[in-house]
Amino acid sequence: MKLASLIRHDTMIEQGPNILAEASVRRRILVVDHEDDIRLSVCSQLAQWGFEAEGEDNGVSGLARLAQTDPSTEFAGMLLEMDMPVLGGMAILQEMKDRHPAIPVIVMARTPHIDKLRNAVRLWAQEYIVKPLDQELLQLKCASVFSGHPPTTLR
Repeated sequence: MKLASLIRHDTMIEQGPNILAEASVRRRILVVDHEDDIRLSVCSQLAQWGFEAEGEDNGVSGLARLAQTDPSTEFAGMLLEMDMPVLGGMAILQEMKDRHPAIPVIVMARTPHIDKLRNAVRLWAQEYIVKPLDQELLQLKCASVFSGHPPTTLR
């Protein structure tokens, strides 16, 4: 994890529940993951934390959902699995960077794909998290990244 991410993580812990409550107020998040159990679990967790979560099981439908979204109900962020069949996470991330640069992205993958996660952050993703997901860390990263402020590059 980068130094800036660690500092941000420590700051969120010090601020406690207030930052989590503020960050999640009516924020709509798109979860794109081909694994049904993970996608449904993440959507459920996001809903418990006060986010409005919607899921797609592949990158093509995820990008289509973004393209069809009314600007008044635009997504505040995306959680994206990097190791998906058909349209992989890096291709989706590149599309996000080109077509939806105001929507921050947290990328996810299992430990064997840690290099994909690091490359995704180098390309443009705001954060990454390794599966199996640590729920507390996921909550803190979602609160930080999807807070409603424009994405920042911490590289």
